[in-house]
Amino acid sequence: MTILYIILLILLVFLLLMSRGIEKKEKFRKRFGDRTGTAAFLVRSCLVVLLVEIGVFNLNAIHLLGGDYPKKVLDTQSAYTENISFNSMGTASNTGEGNCVIEFKGLNTPVGTLTLPFSSSNKSSLHVSIDIKDATQSGSYRYGVASADIISGDERSMTIPCNFSGPVSDMRISCHADAGEIIWIGQIMINNPIKYYFSLTRFLIMFLGSFFIYALSSDRLLRRKYELRKRAVKAIAWSLTGCLILLSLFLTNMSRYKDPNHSIARDMKSTYGNQISQEIVDAFEAGRVDLDIPINNKLTALENPYDWSQRTDEVGAYPWDHLLFEGKYYSYYGIGPVLTLFLPYHMITGYYFPSSWAVWLYGIFGIVFLTLMYLSFADKFFAKINASMVIIGLAVIQMSTGIFFNYFYANFYEIAQASGFFWTVAGSYFMISSNVIGDGKISRVRLALSSCCLSMAVLCRPTLAVYCVAALLFIYAGYKKLRGEKGTVSKETAKEKKKEEKKEKSTGYLSYFLCSLLPFALIGSIQVWYNWVRFGNPLDFGIQYSLTINDFINSQYHTHFALLGIYSYLLCYPEFSEHFPFMLAGSAKTFNANGYYFIATGAALGLLWRALPLTAYAQTCRAYRVSDSRNKKLYSILLAAVCIVCPFIIIFSIWESGYGTRYCCDFAWQMILGSLVIMFVLWARCKENTQRHINTLMIIAGIVSLAMNFVQLYTYSSPETNFPVEWQSKIMTFGRLFEFWR
Repeated sequence: MTILYIILLILLVFLLLMSRGIEKKEKFRKRFGDRTGTAAFLVRSCLVVLLVEIGVFNLNAIHLLGGDYPKKVLDTQSAYTENISFNSMGTASNTGEGNCVIEFKGLNTPVGTLTLPFSSSNKSSLHVSIDIKDATQSGSYRYGVASADIISGDERSMTIPCNFSGPVSDMRISCHADAGEIIWIGQIMINNPIKYYFSLTRFLIMFLGSFFIYALSSDRLLRRKYELRKRAVKAIAWSLTGCLILLSLFLTNMSRYKDPNHSIARDMKSTYGNQISQEIVDAFEAGRVDLDIPINNKLTALENPYDWSQRTDEVGAYPWDHLLFEGKYYSYYGIGPVLTLFLPYHMITGYYFPSSWAVWLYGIFGIVFLTLMYLSFADKFFAKINASMVIIGLAVIQMSTGIFFNYFYANFYEIAQASGFFWTVAGSYFMISSNVIGDGKISRVRLALSSCCLSMAVLCRPTLAVYCVAALLFIYAGYKKLRGEKGTVSKETAKEKKKEEKKEKSTGYLSYFLCSLLPFALIGSIQVWYNWVRFGNPLDFGIQYSLTINDFINSQYHTHFALLGIYSYLLCYPEFSEHFPFMLAGSAKTFNANGYYFIATGAALGLLWRALPLTAYAQTCRAYRVSDSRNKKLYSILLAAVCIVCPFIIIFSIWESGYGTRYCCDFAWQMILGSLVIMFVLWARCKENTQRHINTLMIIAGIVSLAMNFVQLYTYSSPETNFPVEWQSKIMTFGRLFEFWR
């Protein structure tokens, strides 16, 4: 079998060398015409992927080649054991919790592979440690010289390659059993050949991935102007959007599947909820703004109830992360999702809408509107840019939003985050498509929808109010366009100008400002009223009254803390791992802050690593100089406000809350969009050869973005321990496809 394996490798190499000249054959060119290059690439790509699949990912299949490794089933009956009992069939199980040990003495046999048919009753994988005595150390054990992570249901993970020296005299195998866990042990073998395995999944990932990279770099396919490939770009864009919606559904279900009785029907008939999905709903239905939660008199009697150290066990129960103000409990979290989803649902059905599905709905609608907004922006300003760069830009911006961190732990925190994300993206889409900037007639309906959505974002998450302020600049830009000032209306004929001016004179500017500003006033007044009736101050959201881990009344601002957010959200670098996915997100750092800085969640990975186009900000001044837009001063102000100023204000403003991975939903896609604009402006002013290099760099950035965002999501959700057991095994088996050395 090994000889056949080597012959196949040689044949693949020969075919690969032959294929290099395939597109030069006249007969081939006549048959395929302009598709010659693509067809030749597909042939070569298929051969290379086959070579990698067979030659690299099956490398351990020839591990026993060239050595004398007799296959042998070890005699477990004569082995020394601890906490293990064997039956007459030779199989074994543990007799209690703790360390389980099997020791074989006097083997005196070379060991090239070791087959350990271990399995656990309630875990998806089992870690096994191996100690040995070989020719290099025969007097005492080399402890932990080998190990195995045996995946439930994965036979290949049971046989591991061993790189010992000479005959192994003694060998000890150990694992750990938890309380109530049963570990079954089958026949232990040495020198059992590792089977050849062709993975269709692995092959398709490599083959389709290589073809997509080729398509992005090919002049025949996607390295052409976006306006010439608009249909293909939109098909790819919506396919990507669909995949992200399915990913959102998968992550949502991973949290639900922990409950063996999960079902959608059961979810939709929930009789309980959290602070947003139930408590505020009940309060509003009762005609009150405070929450119907019994007051703990011991808590209110404390000198400072906001001091966590004073809320001891003797004080008793109190609602976590709620507001306590003048003897009543309130909620800090926005009422936007309550008014638009949870309250109507409860009034209609009598049940509480489940948080997990609420976060999923807000998340996927946000993803859809982000695609709509991005494509609308590209249609308006970047029709001449390469289709490949437009596609990669969308992929980077969608993968880096941070919305995916909200699905697995869907609590009221995530409801506020996801709903704010949705309304902000929807407001941005309607603002761009209203034509207040760029060419086209201004749509007052879309402008009104934009103001409504952005106002709703503030009702969901007060931090997002900065984007409402930035929206005023866009409204001003639209006003200038209506006035027809020099440079604000481009590419219109004199006749069209006259018509537009005549219509505007008849309707006036009143309708424009009513559509753009009235929603801010009406919806904003709801928040103002809500703040006033709770705290007597229209601008007081009440966060300082939170019963949480920190006393916000007495916490002081320190610039050091604000700068920590800059590092954690933008710069924090990944860490290498020898196991799938081979990189891990780092942890939020405090840099010896010498003060209390709250870290809510781990998995910190800077946006710079997840979206390499951010480096384009270094060329901001150059992009401004080379831009040929007559409105570049106005557009630069708008770009700076939305993509730089607002995100940095948000990052600085959340110093009090510390670091939380999900907070990047508030600013990530905005920052990336700004960097893409700068990159596209620079690309348009470069020579053909430089444009080709930038296109290649953009492809690399897309690959890195895919990898880094997957790494952060994987680190954050920790599927090997947090997913349901059956899915833990599937995830680890998938990861093992790429760990060819194991």
